[in-house]
Amino acid sequence: MILKRITTGLLLATLIPLISPVFAASGDILGEDQPLSAVISGPNDIAVGRTLVLDASASVGLGEETVYRWFMNGKTQPISRTVEMVFTPEKAGESVIRLEIQTVKDGEELEIAIEKNITIYERKMVLIASPIVTPEKIKAHSDTAANEGIFLKVIQPESSGSTPLTSEEPLLKLIKEQSQTLNGAETIILWTDGITGLQALMQALEDDTERLQGIANQTIVLLSERSLQTLARTARGPFAVLRPSSILITRKTAMNTIFTTPDIGSAVQELEVKDNQYLIVDASTAGIRPWNLLSSLVNYMLTHGTSSQTVILLLMLPVIAMILAFLKQVIGVTTFGLYTPSVIALSFLVLGWHTGLLFLLFILITGYATRAFMRRWRLLYIPKVAIIITVVSITLLLLLGLGTAFDIVLGGDTVFVLLIMSTLSESFLNVKTEEGLYSAILGIGETILAALLCVFIAQWPWLQSIILAYPELILFTIPADVFLGRWSGLRLVEYVRFREVFKHLQEE
Repeated sequence: MILKRITTGLLLATLIPLISPVFAASGDILGEDQPLSAVISGPNDIAVGRTLVLDASASVGLGEETVYRWFMNGKTQPISRTVEMVFTPEKAGESVIRLEIQTVKDGEELEIAIEKNITIYERKMVLIASPIVTPEKIKAHSDTAANEGIFLKVIQPESSGSTPLTSEEPLLKLIKEQSQTLNGAETIILWTDGITGLQALMQALEDDTERLQGIANQTIVLLSERSLQTLARTARGPFAVLRPSSILITRKTAMNTIFTTPDIGSAVQELEVKDNQYLIVDASTAGIRPWNLLSSLVNYMLTHGTSSQTVILLLMLPVIAMILAFLKQVIGVTTFGLYTPSVIALSFLVLGWHTGLLFLLFILITGYATRAFMRRWRLLYIPKVAIIITVVSITLLLLLGLGTAFDIVLGGDTVFVLLIMSTLSESFLNVKTEEGLYSAILGIGETILAALLCVFIAQWPWLQSIILAYPELILFTIPADVFLGRWSGLRLVEYVRFREVFKHLQEE
């Protein structure tokens, strides 16, 4: 027992000098030695007649005998002397709230002031726009809304190097960060490509119960130049999650009508009078039909967090395979099988064909150079391929670092796409070994051209919208593949290749 107490005492004597600086540092974190800083917590906008509550309790570096004074619009008489300010505005406009804090710290009297601008509105709308919408268009619509007495709050991510199928991620992140902006808005306007904005809004709010309750009283307006029928069909899934009052799908030209009418019902009537195209998705039209198996599956995936871009990739794969089968069986294009160009096409869709082609060329050059360098080592095939893949992976890591330096944003799952692309170097090297460098270059060239053609077709907006709205259409690729499988005629390339033979036969 005595030995145990002695050991405990020695242990404490050793730890106390080490622990005390940590507690001292934690005291700094808690604000004991932090400089005085005033913080105003609360909304940046409020509707007329609603109570505004601003709070200064988040201020740090406070001492004893702290005094708060709240001023409004430059007035000299404070409207509150407590840690909170409560105010009910009576008219729309801009108000400037000034907070002055006096406190005594270490016997010294300190004072600090901070201001916060508050927008008071009669009507509020939120515009969620993609980066491709120009600032000039945003400003023009903001001015129109302001002339009609509408406070238009814009949520728009900055333009970046996002690839076509990762453009949803920055929008999703920004909506989550500014979700409080949606409070009080009577209408949420989505100006994005297809249902990207609707998908991002759904994923940002699906776990936010408070925001979803607010959405129930709001109308979502989806602006697009795509087919309204296909958009209305794909909007059923997000509607089932968000449960807004309704989703109005219309053209971009309807923006001014929405601003100049007193409510969304009047806007719909005005669109009807002007013969503008529109469709409404509400509780009566958004039911998921269980007899459409693939449609029900797609809607289930969309409403449970699966990105619409991921669904598009899966639905486009049968179409890509059908196109490649046609190119090989009818045209006579020589590719590295069917799997290789399909993977390249999907990689180009995820990364963008410019970035994807750059990565692919680096992979092939690195693999070829590594194999040429190892020729003198006389290694067995499998370990040699393992070394090539290792070197290619390091090259991809360097390229990703270079892309980050140039603000090229890639999705979190693109690393797997790059690793799959790295295996293509093995096919190239095998053909080079068996048939020579010329045949390998010709094969990879035709493979890339075939993949680019598939990407060109798969990126058609109307095709993506139709496939996403009517996924059962991909079943028609099976009869098309059966027809191609029964093709017994010559390929078009063979007519060119054997033209001299055909000419000789005709002469005879």
